[in-house]
Amino acid sequence: MAPYTDIYTRTLVIALKSPPIGKNTSQVSALTSVHPRTVDRIYSRAIAAGFEPNELPIKILPHHVQDALKPGRPAKQAEEVKEQIFQQVRRDRYGQEKSCADVAGGLSLQGVEISASTVWRVLRAAEYRKTKPTRRPGLTQEMRSARLKWALEHKD
Repeated sequence: MAPYTDIYTRTLVIALKSPPIGKNTSQVSALTSVHPRTVDRIYSRAIAAGFEPNELPIKILPHHVQDALKPGRPAKQAEEVKEQIFQQVRRDRYGQEKSCADVAGGLSLQGVEISASTVWRVLRAAEYRKTKPTRRPGLTQEMRSARLKWALEHKD
């Protein structure tokens, strides 16, 4: 499946194909690297949305180039929920390790019902990776005094 063209490319296609500029479909396709059938489809959708090709100055309004509705089920997670997940991960990143089940449990305490697998999917989509915190063994008082003694002996 071909990628969707962005709003700016669609605006350029409409402007180039309009009668005042007068480029034909193949010329517009060569300039924008958009397939000729896609050029014609973008232009006809703009006209159907109310674009007046012969009107000067050319007025390309946002509703002439807006994205069409995409097929499929809408996302169940709202942006606020995703932000809450990221906040919980950021807050505890260098502290205690948290599993996705821990994050989901913390969100359920806040009134957001979400599964651990959904938390994992959201974090993976945001390019978070599994990591284990590095651990350093603590220094005992004896080790500290030995270091201090060595440093004092080797002082310039």
